[in-house]
Amino acid sequence: MSKEGRCKALLGILQRERGSLITEELHAQQAHWIDQVPHIKTTLRDLQSLEAQGWVSGEKPAGQKSYRWKLRKARLDLALTPSESMTLEAILQHAERFGFKVVADQLVELRDYALGVISRNSKHDLIGQGRITTGTRFMTLLPGAYDPAHLETIQAAMLEGQTLEVVYKPRDVGKLECTYILKPLALSFQDSNIYLSAFVESEQWLEGKAPEANTPRGKYSSNGPGKQCVLMLHRMVSVKTYWRDTADPEGYCVGSFEVQKDLVTIHHEEPIELRLRLESNLLNRLTENPLSKNQHIHDGAILECAIQDTQGLRLFLMSNADEIEVLGPDYLRNHIKHALGRALRMYAGD
Repeated sequence: MSKEGRCKALLGILQRERGSLITEELHAQQAHWIDQVPHIKTTLRDLQSLEAQGWVSGEKPAGQKSYRWKLRKARLDLALTPSESMTLEAILQHAERFGFKVVADQLVELRDYALGVISRNSKHDLIGQGRITTGTRFMTLLPGAYDPAHLETIQAAMLEGQTLEVVYKPRDVGKLECTYILKPLALSFQDSNIYLSAFVESEQWLEGKAPEANTPRGKYSSNGPGKQCVLMLHRMVSVKTYWRDTADPEGYCVGSFEVQKDLVTIHHEEPIELRLRLESNLLNRLTENPLSKNQHIHDGAILECAIQDTQGLRLFLMSNADEIEVLGPDYLRNHIKHALGRALRMYAGD
């Protein structure tokens, strides 16, 4: 068995174990992975070679004779078909458009592998000619500029259950910065930005600049100590681990109304009974791409469905206002009518 094969087996054992093993345990388990098990000294040299390459880490606990090894990063061992590689490239492209950055070594290796499979199996230069692409007819804003190192620190803290100290620039307070001690709970990649759902244990403002108690805070900033909030990565000035542990809030669920109302702006917890009258263009569109799984269309052009009243729904209704009439509920019809009235007044002088 070649050294490459032995090392691949050792990485596979550690990846499956999801923990640490001593040299003797790793050596014994090789019998299930390779035909000819080498001498244990060879296994130790292979592990030391993997450590030098950054794949594993080993340490000898005090008073112990054997090294204990654990995986530092998983090895890619893929076999993608050309069509699967094309799909993967499209997924990565689409993700980058909405704020993901394919900068980690493993992701770069994954993309390079997929591009290589496509190039070797295509009669045309599909990559160079841009024939694998993603797009949207809607206006996509450029991603907010964030530090990839901040994202890496947050992800590591979530994996280890650690607390963070974050220096942040809240909205609506000018150039002021605030320091939060928080527990990172969930990451959301949406609308060209990355958002962090967190529990804020404490916050530190410049003297005399702290918001008054029980006053409304700016969107995407802390809601105050002892509360959950959602923060934007591109407003973070610095991110580092904090020495003290903070417990997760009891019953935390990223899909709950309490979290989602800060992430995506939900106006009501319960779904509303939406009634729309559609013009022909939107009738065709919503017949092919339903607004909701429970929608039904009757009397030719009346759409009814139960759906949550979100910022996204209101933006959709406004952007298609010349093709959609909101029939109910009344408060939503009035909201759209007043918003359109404000828009028309901007052009009243033309």
